[in-house]
Amino acid sequence: MFPLHETSLITSWRLLAEADPAGEVVAGPDAVTMTHSHPALCNALLRTPEGLATIEKVFAERPHAVWVREPDPALDRALEAAGYQRDERTVPMVLDLSTWKGTPAVEVVRAAPGDVAEHSGVGGAMLAEVRHTYGYATAGWESWAIAMTTDTVTNISFVTTRAEFQRRGLAHAVMTRALHDARTRGETHATLQSTPEGLHLYHRLGFHDVGTWQEWVRP
Repeated sequence: MFPLHETSLITSWRLLAEADPAGEVVAGPDAVTMTHSHPALCNALLRTPEGLATIEKVFAERPHAVWVREPDPALDRALEAAGYQRDERTVPMVLDLSTWKGTPAVEVVRAAPGDVAEHSGVGGAMLAEVRHTYGYATAGWESWAIAMTTDTVTNISFVTTRAEFQRRGLAHAVMTRALHDARTRGETHATLQSTPEGLHLYHRLGFHDVGTWQEWVRP
C-alpha cells in the first residue's frame, strides 16, 4: 500500500503547487521536488543517491526538507555526506474506506480551507485556492483538519487540536467527518503521515502503517 500513499502525497503536492505562482512539482525516477512560496512546502522525495544532485540544483540555498523512505542506508550516507541532518520522522498510513464505518459527530462542521490554514499559523493563502480541498473543524475551532481529493484517494493533513482541548475525542470526531465525506464522494482510500503522538488516534480509526518517512534538513 505504500505506492498508493506516495502517489496520493505527490498528487496533493501538485494541487498545492498549482495554486501558487511560485509552485512547481517535478517528478523523476531519482527524485521528486516541490517548490512553493511558503518554505514549509519546499520538499523533496529522494529515491536514489543520484537524485540528490537534482534536489540541490532545484533548491540551491533555499530551506527545504528531503524525505526518504526508511530504511535505506545508501540514501542516508549520501545525505550525511552532503551536510543534511535527520529531522522529523513520520509514519505513512492508509485506510481502506470500502470497509470503514463511522458516523460523523454533529459538532463538526465544514470550514473554508483558508480558515484552516490561518488557524494552523501558515496563512490562509496557502490553501484558499487549492482545488479539491475540504476543511473541517469543531464549532469553536478547538480541532480541525484538511482533506484533499487525489484521484480516488483522500489525503489528510493539518490535523490539529489546541493544547487545552486535547484528549477529548475532538480530533477523532473531525477525522470521522472528513472520512465519512470522502467515502460519500466515492473515494476508496485515505492516506496521511503521522507523528508518533498521532499513531494511537489513527490506529483507532482503522489506518494501517505502510512504512516510515525520515525527513532530512540542512542546519
